[in-house]
Amino acid sequence: MRYHSLAIIVLVVALAFPPFTLTATAQQKNTQPRFITGTYATTNPIYPQIGAEHGIILFDLYGQIAEDYAFVSPPAAQTLGTAQGDITSGTYQIELPETPQGTLMDFDGDRSTPPGVQVFTTATYINFIGDEYINRGETVLDESVHLEPMSYAIIGGYVLVWAVQDGEQFPSNLGPDGAAFTGDESLMSLPAGWSVIALDTEPFSIIRQETVDLPIMESLGALNDYSSMSYEDAWNRLFQRTKETYPFAAEKQLDWDAIYKTITPLVKAATDDVSFHLAIAYLGELIPDTHIGYASVSVLQNLLIGGVGISALAVTSSGEVIVTGLEEGLPAQTAGIDRYNVLLEVDGTPALKALDETPLLLNSASTEQSRRFFQAATLLQGPIGSEVTLTWRSSTGKEYTDTLTREFDASSILAAFDTSSNSDHVITSQMLDSGLGYISVRGFAEEVSTADELFSSALQNLVDAGAQGIIIDVRNNTGGLVNLAMAMAGHFFPDYSKLFDFYYADGQGGFAYRGFVEILKGKPYYEGPVAILVNEMTGSAGDLFTYAMTLDNRALIVGNTPTGGFTGEVSDGQYTLPGSLSVQIPTGRPVNPVTGETLIEGIGVQPDVVVPITQESLVSSDDEVLLAAEQALLEFASN
Repeated sequence: MRYHSLAIIVLVVALAFPPFTLTATAQQKNTQPRFITGTYATTNPIYPQIGAEHGIILFDLYGQIAEDYAFVSPPAAQTLGTAQGDITSGTYQIELPETPQGTLMDFDGDRSTPPGVQVFTTATYINFIGDEYINRGETVLDESVHLEPMSYAIIGGYVLVWAVQDGEQFPSNLGPDGAAFTGDESLMSLPAGWSVIALDTEPFSIIRQETVDLPIMESLGALNDYSSMSYEDAWNRLFQRTKETYPFAAEKQLDWDAIYKTITPLVKAATDDVSFHLAIAYLGELIPDTHIGYASVSVLQNLLIGGVGISALAVTSSGEVIVTGLEEGLPAQTAGIDRYNVLLEVDGTPALKALDETPLLLNSASTEQSRRFFQAATLLQGPIGSEVTLTWRSSTGKEYTDTLTREFDASSILAAFDTSSNSDHVITSQMLDSGLGYISVRGFAEEVSTADELFSSALQNLVDAGAQGIIIDVRNNTGGLVNLAMAMAGHFFPDYSKLFDFYYADGQGGFAYRGFVEILKGKPYYEGPVAILVNEMTGSAGDLFTYAMTLDNRALIVGNTPTGGFTGEVSDGQYTLPGSLSVQIPTGRPVNPVTGETLIEGIGVQPDVVVPITQESLVSSDDEVLLAAEQALLEFASN
């Protein structure tokens, strides 16, 4: 989600593949398919990063055909296959069951006859909740059917069907609307038992041979690769797709014509990768959204690789800019700047004003708090050898001014964009001296196949140790798989609960309902007091986890600032542009199922307990936010 981020998994895309050649003999054979083999591949750059267990499955297609987004296939109806390869590509094999346990469907329109056909797809999936099957909250990634990205309609590929008896009716073509299973198709008779149906032929072909090779295709979520185009062509393709799919245009009151007229001249004037990448980066100024990222090596190397050794800055609640990170032996330290000194001016401009005027060269921002986070990372950066004049106030209260020459130093950028920590695991926990339990969740995009199990174990251990309450730390948690976040939230609610609906572009200028996300019931269930620690980089699935924990006043939210306020779904918004520019732009919008309002984007979740940022709190070795959460929970527990 990854959100930078990473968000929800519901994706995949159409790849070209060699056509399956059918012979009349093969079609006429009575031999039923027994083994399904094939290849799979994904170009989406998110999946390789998440450290997930992947699998191959024969999956009941009823939910997609019926547009039943609440459908959950029971484990008995799922047949697992074997895969050779990793999550990005490989080969697979599935042995078909003699009698499948899928959902029987009726395609003949005659309600007097019982349903007699089961329809399946072969698919890849990520296992991150419960056992090795696809459980409630999990879904397939790529399938043997080809989905139209905007409508989600099935428009090609292959399905596997099992008929109760000879003569069961099944669609024979896509029909006038070009989509399968919409009711406008003519019908054909199926032989009893297993058949593979090729949806790319007219009419559909029935394949009955012992082993059938079926490619699993990307239909949603493929990398949009415009890297071989000219600068102008790549920009036009990016703009047109963004205009069609960006989900928050109304909320952010975007003027697409103005955006195009502003950036197009910059693109036309671009003579190299740096100037082109800077033109694309301006999109982040015009569309404020932390999920819009544009990581450019060219911009980094030419404009941002020089620094003075100030690796981190913080802004206090009163607006002072404080040096909180300092590298040894670099110009700032040599000039006498120490940690927790107050930065007063940058090149003669008041420090806070200079910070707020810093362009967003690497990432956009949805909120003021997340914008300042990214601006702080590049405020003092520039080309190696360039100069910057700083004025600062030391701990003694004396003011100094000096002109510093930038050296090779990317420490501030690395500190801002590096999501690693001192821990080897995404989940860490401990019992605090106060008698409260503490669990840190670094993200929802690492160790995803074991994260919920680790969280469950940590929670159970703290409960067994007699914790009087639980504090969950999601500061700097920039997201990942939203359903994994909902699995963790589910340990604090007694039952399943729909959290939001998802809307995506429909290809006709609007946005259509494409499913929902719910809080997932989990064990152990904890009903005691809970606090959530947040900051400006709690975002995406981290934002939505925090929001879930506000329902029914389930938890106190504690932080210096609101959460980051970026909640779009990004799986289908991955791009590569000329000069190896990686761009991410959201395509999915979470909506409150009751009010119809967009959730959190551009606002964030407000803390119940706001902990001011002061120079004293920054200097303190204590974690002021954690201490505030402990105090609030202990007071709650004593009442």
